[in-house]
Amino acid sequence: AAKAKGPKARGPPVFQYQDRGFKWCIENQTKDTNPNGLLNLEVKDPKQQAYVYNCEGATVQITGKIKSIVLDKCTRCNLVFDTAISACEIVNCKSVQIQVKNTCPSFSIDKTDGCLVYLSKESIPNTTFVTSKSSEMNVSWPDENDEMKEAPIPEQFQHKLINGSITSDVSDLYH
Repeated sequence: AAKAKGPKARGPPVFQYQDRGFKWCIENQTKDTNPNGLLNLEVKDPKQQAYVYNCEGATVQITGKIKSIVLDKCTRCNLVFDTAISACEIVNCKSVQIQVKNTCPSFSIDKTDGCLVYLSKESIPNTTFVTSKSSEMNVSWPDENDEMKEAPIPEQFQHKLINGSITSDVSDLYH
């Protein structure tokens, strides 16, 4: 008879600050490791960074200005933050939602399947997205009437060799 698979082995939950590197390490968190599934991080120094790793079903809320945030190998997680000075990186994730309340100049999405980024009005004119090896990426933002709009971030492009240079355009699927 086949054995039923139990939950995947996950290390102990970690929520600690490391002086070397000015880094908050948030690891192995789930919806059950925090009250109401919510982990709050209050940042007091804008040189600090957050590294969120191997979390599942958790919501991480970061208040204050932070240098950068990395979400790595997370599944069905939510990240809400005020301001990231340099970037928010999403790598090796599945079904994650990210919301910026103030500003974040750059989002990097790499090897991720299912990512929805909610932008604030302040972040719309200055935010860029760099993506690779990812699918099901969407961005949502408030329009001039504060109604939420949503659009896919293209994952398919067409490239042509013209006069010794490669040109790239978004696939016709997105027009």
